[in-house]
Amino acid sequence: MALIWGDTKETQEAAKNSFEENIEQILKQKEKINLDDLMKLVSHDTNLLTDYQRLLKGIDQLLEEGKIIIDQDKNIRMTTLSVLGSNGIEETPVWDMIHKEEDIELKKEIIRRYNQINPLL
Repeated sequence: MALIWGDTKETQEAAKNSFEENIEQILKQKEKINLDDLMKLVSHDTNLLTDYQRLLKGIDQLLEEGKIIIDQDKNIRMTTLSVLGSNGIEETPVWDMIHKEEDIELKKEIIRRYNQINPLL
C-alpha cells in the first residue's frame, strides 16, 4: 500500500497538520460541507487514488479525534462545545479550544526558556 501521508515521520506530521488546517478553514468559511462536495473541491486533473485515500483517512482521523461530525446526509460540521461565557452558554468550536491550549503551552514554554536564560527575573 502506498504511503499516503509521506515517507518520514516529519513529512507525515506536516501533511496531517496541513490537511487538518485546510479542513478547518473550509468549515469555518462554509460551516458545513457535504463529503461529495469536499471530494469535488479537492479534485483536479492529476488526482491519484492516494489523494482520495488521504482525504478519507484524514476525515476518519478527525472523526475519531472528535473534531468533526458527519450526519447521515454526509454533511461535515465542526464539533462544538457548550461553554459558559460572559453572555451565557455559547457554542465554541473544538478547534478554537485546541488552539487556545496550544497557545497557552507555547507561552509557558517561552516563559520556561526565558527563566533558564535569566533566572533572576
